[in-house]
Amino acid sequence: MTAHDGARLTDIPVVLLDLDGTIVDSGPGILDGLAHAFARCGEPLPPASVLRTFIGPPLADSFQGTLGLSPERSEELRLAYTAHYQQHGLLSAAPYAGIPSLVSALTSAGRTVAVATNKPESSARRLLSHQGLDREFALIGGTDRAIGREDKAAVIGSVLERLGVGVDADDTAGAPPAVMVGDRLHDAAGAAEHGLPAVLVGWGYGGEVESESGLPLARTVQELTEMLLG
Repeated sequence: MTAHDGARLTDIPVVLLDLDGTIVDSGPGILDGLAHAFARCGEPLPPASVLRTFIGPPLADSFQGTLGLSPERSEELRLAYTAHYQQHGLLSAAPYAGIPSLVSALTSAGRTVAVATNKPESSARRLLSHQGLDREFALIGGTDRAIGREDKAAVIGSVLERLGVGVDADDTAGAPPAVMVGDRLHDAAGAAEHGLPAVLVGWGYGGEVESESGLPLARTVQELTEMLLG
């Protein structure tokens, strides 16, 4: 929760959208890449219910935190996954129905819409360009291991900085400068580190934890449209 919990979402000028599970359905390609990586590295493949939780957060967090693997083993899996996914899975992700129209409506209403994803920024740009959506966003921001930008809070901070959006955590008057929209709790946690509110969506890869979090939840794109545009 943030200091701006009472603010109307329709008054927030900048809308940050997660990519996987929010803008595009990337699950099939990611799950295929994970299956390939576990087989390639000789690791037992976790159940599908566990693999679904890996969609969105940094893979190292899932490999180490959920499976208890060492950093070295996690990196082997990540590299095997990345090589396969970049070649076979990345461009298969299609936008969810209604999302392109929502982005256009927000832009037409004078809102700034940007992407904030845990996907590598270069991959996010490549995917959205392939789908013809890259020009719809003021900025496409993602992780960049080379400079240490590896989690959602760091990505959000980078996007806000590049957009020229300042955040004053002590300013409780009026609407916050931005809202984060995503399907997983780590999206909301990253926003909270910058004092920003978040909205979770119900069509992605969240689960019971997200639905019972008490955070604003849009179960459909139409509900999200009504929340953001009225």
